[in-house]
Amino acid sequence: MSPADCHIRVFDTINTDPRTSYHIVCLFVCRRILSSAVIFISGLDPARPLVNSYGSKLFRLGRDDAHVVQVIHSNAGFLGEMGLVGHADFCLNGGRLQPGCKGHTMRIARCSHFKSCCYYAASVRRQMRLVAVPCDTSCPKEPGRWGLQSDRRSMLLTEDTPSTSRGMYCIKANYEADCPFD
Repeated sequence: MSPADCHIRVFDTINTDPRTSYHIVCLFVCRRILSSAVIFISGLDPARPLVNSYGSKLFRLGRDDAHVVQVIHSNAGFLGEMGLVGHADFCLNGGRLQPGCKGHTMRIARCSHFKSCCYYAASVRRQMRLVAVPCDTSCPKEPGRWGLQSDRRSMLLTEDTPSTSRGMYCIKANYEADCPFD
């Protein structure tokens, strides 16, 4: 089974069973399915508040956790980690608030945090094209100030994103499909 197949199986479970725990750690699921060596991790808006308050750096996702660590930021600085975490990081819609998330502050933050799973699942299933453009290392981004850079090439965020990708990439996307975590 490939890492992509593992991700698809995990996301099939997320999208079909609303009782599934909100925090599915693909690292451990895929690691046990594939082998004991961790080669690739997809970090889906890695959690920040509890790790900052009660955890140590051992519990924080970082570049040393696998040969390739790619991270999607969708609620950076509130429920998700800020800045460059992996080898390649993807800042969705500025990284803080996601389209379609409504309600009180915590509901919007929670919805935005979980949208990383929905965006990734949609890209893996080829339901949407997420074009990633190189940008500066900050995430979240200020509106209109993404710090786009031309030193690297744009690419698609999929399970086939090149393992040699490095740095921060910005993605503008609008995924209004039903997301089970809203």
